[in-house]
Amino acid sequence: MISASVEIEGELAEAEGYLRAMDIEFRTMTSADKTKAQQKVTEYKEEVKTLQQNYQTAKFNAESIALKASPASRTKLLNANQKLDNSTATLEKSRQLVANTEKVGDTIIKDMENQKETLMDAQSKVKETKYFTSEARRVLRQMGHRAIIHKICVYFTIVGLLAAIVAVGYYGLIGKK
Repeated sequence: MISASVEIEGELAEAEGYLRAMDIEFRTMTSADKTKAQQKVTEYKEEVKTLQQNYQTAKFNAESIALKASPASRTKLLNANQKLDNSTATLEKSRQLVANTEKVGDTIIKDMENQKETLMDAQSKVKETKYFTSEARRVLRQMGHRAIIHKICVYFTIVGLLAAIVAVGYYGLIGKK
């Protein structure tokens, strides 16, 4: 009976652990899937709660029957209860350890989500900077091409003006003769 009781308590504790894992898992789901998952988790929590209540009722009834029996069975029941209490304390310590581990895991997941957001923001800023750099490079090339065209125009203007000066000077000298 004691081993069955310890086994049942272990199974109930394991079920609670699975429920906590389901809670964590459904938090990372998309909003469409979250509603269904939340309903299922709630149903499972209620079912586990009902099972725990049924177990406690059955345990209490079994203990009441055993206490009404002979003193030897009463001593045996007290010893069994002591062993059960020790096992329960061990299970509770394990639950606390799992809860602490779960909290650490939640914190790590949140940190990783924040880091992911930061990286995604940085990536978008890098893309934006790359776009602006490309655009600036294009504008600078256009400005360079325009500067070259302006220089060529200035050189042609200088050459034209020099030619005009030479022509005016030549016709000025020939016209005076």
